Parts: sequence; C-alpha cells; structure tokens
Amino acid sequence: MNKKMKKSAWLDTNVILRFLLKEDPQLFQAVEPLFLQAEQGDLEIYIHPIIIAEIIWTLESYYEYSKEKIAEVMIQLVEAKGVVVPDKEVIVGALQDYKEKNVDFIDSYLVQYANKKGPLTVYTLDKKHFSRLNGDIRVLLNDLE
Repeated sequence: MNKKMKKSAWLDTNVILRFLLKEDPQLFQAVEPLFLQAEQGDLEIYIHPIIIAEIIWTLESYYEYSKEKIAEVMIQLVEAKGVVVPDKEVIVGALQDYKEKNVDFIDSYLVQYANKKGPLTVYTLDKKHFSRLNGDIRVLLNDLE
C-alpha cells in the first residue's frame, strides 16, 4: 500500500471565478495552486454541473461576457487535465448549443440531459428558445412568446 492516493475535492463557484477572472491578485494566488496541482496530476478537481450553471450565469449577467467567450472558457475548464465533471458530455453539448443556437444554458442543459439520460420528452412554455434545440420538446400553449 505504498501507492500515493490522489487527493480530490469539489470546488465552489467563487474559487473557480477567482481563477478564471484573475481580477484580484491575492485571491488568484490563493486558488491558483489547486489548478496547478490538478494539471500536475496531484489533485482531482470536481466541478458539479450546478456550479457550472452558476459560473455561466455570473459571467453573463454580472461580467457581461458574450456567450461565445463563456462557452470557450467553460469548455476549456471542463476538459482541463485533472478536472472531473459529472455528465461532462452533457455539459459540453449544452455549452455548444448555448453558443451556437443563442439559448439559455439551463435550457440547453435540460435538453442535452434528456437526450442522453432520459426521459426524452421535455415540456415547456418557452417556444422561442426550445424551438432552436433538438429533442422531443413539447410546447404547451403555442401562442405564448
């Protein structure tokens, strides 16, 4: 049992934002070692899909990043060495739809999740956004915009 056990930990939204934004040097220096350890294979960083949604919402609403920039940054993050994301393929697909089809991330995540995990049908009142996504989407009250 001399094999060294790899450390692992979940990251909160604020840790990831401080790393991505680098706007506060002191906070960046506090969180950067986690990402360096992950890159070197000494730490597995776990990021939950709800944290990804919160990061996207913050980057879009508070920092006013474009969907293209957000998708680029987030895909790099979830595919980085040492980063573990449950349902990574769902997240990446949702980020691509979010960027390419100009829909909300949560909407694209729901449809991607349904398509990969089931059940396949999604009911919504949001015809405008969901009509851009591929899946068994059923719009209730078609006249609502």
